Amino acid sequence: MPGFLEKLNHSAALGTVLALIWYLIRVVPQVTSQPLDEVSWKGAMVIAVLIFVVTLIADSVRGAIASREELEEAGVVDDERDRAAERRGDAWGGHAMHAVAFIALMLLVLEFDPFWAANTLFVGAMLAGLVSTVVKFLTYRGGV
Repeated sequence: MPGFLEKLNHSAALGTVLALIWYLIRVVPQVTSQPLDEVSWKGAMVIAVLIFVVTLIADSVRGAIASREELEEAGVVDDERDRAAERRGDAWGGHAMHAVAFIALMLLVLEFDPFWAANTLFVGAMLAGLVSTVVKFLTYRGGV
């Protein structure tokens, strides 16, 4: 049975995927059909972040309620397996985020439209979060 922190990672993955899909469905068609100045991406980005946060909170509360007896019996929220998964996942996610930040910075230095830097940071941060979560899942399953 997955522990509480593993359930939180499931919540983060679900929120990330939902928010990213919603955002891409809203923005990509605009990018392909009109000039960048006319693409309305800022509001969509805010809504995507709200989707992520609301999904994370709601699913985390559900996971906490489902794990209540387990948490009370154990007297602890995490164990060594949780700490190892968190360390490994956070390291990989951090590396991915560093690469994303560097790419966004280069886009700004090369004077690309700010749309590209902002979207590189947003989509890249979501994907870096997914990298972190996938590495944590693999660590829990003994695959990394």
